[in-house]
Amino acid sequence: LCVPAQAQEVASATATTQAVVVAPSTIIKVQDLSFGRIVARPQAGTVKVDSATGACTVTGPILEVGTCRQAIFAGMGTKNMRARISLDSVINLTGPGQTMVLDQVFLSNDSTISFSGNPNANGKGVGLTQGGGNQRYTIASDTGIYTLKIGGRLNVNANQLPGIYTGSLTVTVQYQ
Repeated sequence: LCVPAQAQEVASATATTQAVVVAPSTIIKVQDLSFGRIVARPQAGTVKVDSATGACTVTGPILEVGTCRQAIFAGMGTKNMRARISLDSVINLTGPGQTMVLDQVFLSNDSTISFSGNPNANGKGVGLTQGGGNQRYTIASDTGIYTLKIGGRLNVNANQLPGIYTGSLTVTVQYQ
């Protein structure tokens, strides 16, 4: 008895892997803040990235057609250690056209770190009109590793020229 051999099909795929290693009393960038791809219009508008989810909210006639992402930083101290955290409240993004302004920069609530400073700052972080700079936080995670998620609002000018616009967001942590 002769059985015909069946052709075998083979498929493969590749995934990217990533690990974040954090040293004690440090902070590192895990992910950049991104507003995706924006289509400017004759009128100004805004794109706001939610610090907790990275979701976009658009106002005005502009279109946002890319994927938004909040900035993510990771740090390490010890459980119940206090830290003063400050970040830029206004950032200029420059490129081939008129400068765009990133404002309303804020930290999201996260289970790994809790706000323990001025209650008038609404727990949203620092560099804000709601509370000023150097707000106090307490590291809540058992491992001492915490996450800072940051969002903000990008003000897109009317008839913004196409191109890549960049700026720098600085986060400073003073461990206490």
